Parts: sequence; structure tokens; C-alpha cells
Amino acid sequence: MAGEISERLVDQRLRNRIIEAVETLAGGEAGLQEIGFVGYFEQFYDFIPHRDHGLLPDLSTLTAAEREALADVSRTLDDACDATPKHMSEQAFVAAGWPERIQRVARRALVLMLARGRFCEDVEELEPSRQL
Repeated sequence: MAGEISERLVDQRLRNRIIEAVETLAGGEAGLQEIGFVGYFEQFYDFIPHRDHGLLPDLSTLTAAEREALADVSRTLDDACDATPKHMSEQAFVAAGWPERIQRVARRALVLMLARGRFCEDVEELEPSRQL
């Protein structure tokens, strides 16, 4: 059927969106300021749920090492989410030290994921073809 997107292409696109969310977290305070307190969490949680709401998705485009690195980011972000109120100023969140702690874990995941690169979003690929 015309216009249908394969499961593999969906996985490729999801991996790329996860990389974007991790880039924001790896940006530390600058990433937080760019999208705000709620967006900082929700951009990641759009693709990888909080531990209370599900498991890391089983994407065909993630290696075991990438999954483990994302699980580390997820645990750290979940801890921050659980330790802070739903509404908090960016300044108070920074003062609590969370962006710096999250940044360290997110940078490791980002470096690992970008070493393989991003996938094309229109053509199925076995390995990522887009670097950086």
C-alpha cells in the first residue's frame, strides 16, 4: 500500500529522535534553557518512558551497548524527575545540580550513538549512513 512506512524506517526515525533528545540532555544547562524545565524531561520521555510507565523500546536500530547507555540516561533522568516537583524553575533545577549529573551520563550515550551515526529517514539501512 502506498505511503506505508516499514517498521524498520520507524525504528530508524525513532533512533534519530532519541539522539536529538540525548543531545539536549548532553547540553546540560544550555539544553535546559533552550527547551525549558518540562520540555527537558518530556523530549526524552516522548521516546523512552519513565521507569514507572514502561520499558526502553526494543528498536532494531540500537546496539546492546547503546541500549545500556540509554538505560543509564533513563535511570538518571528518572531519579531527577522523582526528586523534583512537577513545576520548578530552571534556576532551581540547575542549583540542585541535576543538569550537570544528567549531562555526564548523556554525553557518554551521545558519543556512543554518534560514533555509529544517524540513519536515513526515507530508506531502510542496515547501518547508519549519516555521520554527525
